[in-house]
Amino acid sequence: MRIETQKIPTTLAELEALGEDVILRIPASFEEYLEWVEKCQFTIEYFNNEIVIMGNVSYYHEKLVIRIGYLLTILLENLKGFSVIGSNIKIHIADVLSPTDFNADVSVVQGKPEFVTLPSGKKLTSTITNPVLVVEVTSKSTISHDFGDKLLAYKKIDSLQYAIFVSQYQPFVTVYERKGIHYWELRDYTRLEDSFSIMEQPLTLAEIYKDIPFEN
Repeated sequence: MRIETQKIPTTLAELEALGEDVILRIPASFEEYLEWVEKCQFTIEYFNNEIVIMGNVSYYHEKLVIRIGYLLTILLENLKGFSVIGSNIKIHIADVLSPTDFNADVSVVQGKPEFVTLPSGKKLTSTITNPVLVVEVTSKSTISHDFGDKLLAYKKIDSLQYAIFVSQYQPFVTVYERKGIHYWELRDYTRLEDSFSIMEQPLTLAEIYKDIPFEN
C-alpha cells in the first residue's frame, strides 16, 4: 500500500486535533480508500482519486442537520415510498475516470435503496446510488468543496431531483432543482419568511433555522 499511515488520521482524537476548518486530501486508489473506510473511526470521502477528510463540525452544524432531517421526515411522511437518511450512509457516483463516494448531511431515497456492489461481488449496504434529494450544511472550510466538487458530482446522479445547500451562519438556502436531463433551476432564499417546495410540499427558512443564533 502506497499510503503512509501517519498521513491519515484514523481515530476521533486525531480528527479532533485537525480542528473545524481543515480539509485533508490524500492521493489514493479507490481500493485503498475502501480499506481506510474500515479503519477510520469517522467519515471519509473519495473524489478525483483522493481520500478527502474534513475536520470536526460545529454544534450548530449538527443542530441544523438534525432539524432538516426531522422537517423532511414530517414533510414527506404522507407521500409514499420516501426515506430520509443520515450522513453515515455514503452516496456513490460512478465515473469512468474515477468513482466518487460522498456523505451528504441528509439525503432522501424514493422507493428501494440501490446499493453498491463491488467487483468482488460484495454488496455495500452502507452505500447507495439513487438519492432523489441531498442536503449539505455548509461551513467556511467546506463551502468550496460543497458547491464545487460535490455539486458537480451530484448532478451526475440520474435519480437526483434536488440538491440543497444550507448556510449555518445566516439565513441562506440555495436550491438546485432538476427540470430536465441536463437542466437545473437555481434559486437562493435569504429571508426567514421565504419558502420553497420539496415534492410540492412547502418548507420555510423560519422552520429550518428555528433556534439557530446567527452569531455562531
